[in-house]
Amino acid sequence: EGHTIMKNLWEKDRSSLFTELTKEYLNEGYTRKESRRLARQETEDIMTDSLDFIDDIVKKTYADR
Repeated sequence: EGHTIMKNLWEKDRSSLFTELTKEYLNEGYTRKESRRLARQETEDIMTDSLDFIDDIVKKTYADR
């Protein structure tokens, strides 16, 4: 159950980030289609970096034991 809650929070963060980035690109003058494409790509990059960061923390934490 805890895993499901974390996954839901993670997906909510992804969705919020995507929405925010889409708005930013629209404000910069991109079309809706371009904004969504760029936001999707940037969201994926940010989420991947976040996962890598978390993975590094977990590895360091358990490597010290």
